[in-house]
Amino acid sequence: MKSCLLCAMLIVACTKIHAATTLLSDSRYSVDASVDFSLTNQGASNFLFTWNDTNGTFSNVADPTLVLTAGQTYTFERVSSLHPFIIMDSSYAFIAGSDGEYVRTSSSAVAMSDATLTPVADFTSDPGGGDPITWTPGVSDVGTYWYTCEVTGHGGMTGRIDVIPEPSTCLLGFIGLASLMRRRR
Repeated sequence: MKSCLLCAMLIVACTKIHAATTLLSDSRYSVDASVDFSLTNQGASNFLFTWNDTNGTFSNVADPTLVLTAGQTYTFERVSSLHPFIIMDSSYAFIAGSDGEYVRTSSSAVAMSDATLTPVADFTSDPGGGDPITWTPGVSDVGTYWYTCEVTGHGGMTGRIDVIPEPSTCLLGFIGLASLMRRRR
């Protein structure tokens, strides 16, 4: 009976991944389908994200934490002036806060540059459009990332990106679990 319950929980967890955008908690969004994010800003305080997907339009979401799925393509494009947007890896240790309220605690341009994903030009979106970041994270990219304004004094324009495995990985886990449970009988 325990094994059936465990399998049912795994099926529910895996099928939840198939919704295009799901609000997981305040300021934390799971976006597992390919999406184009348009980025504006609220002064030097926040990036404002707008995107459309099968679940509707999400408009002017301030510094959301994004849970993205490996294997999907995401585009981040600055459509207003000022505030270059960069994506950094988890080696950037100067961030405090929680979902929707992260802030950089250092204004070191060197530390930001060292943590920006490479090639740097591919993970920087300058203001005014024309150079969006197009990112298709792979299985090896599963983990935590940070986005921020490249202007060193704009530490409040910061948020988190978590990349999770694609649903097929979840299905493989379910198949492996089912095989193990059969062997135990």
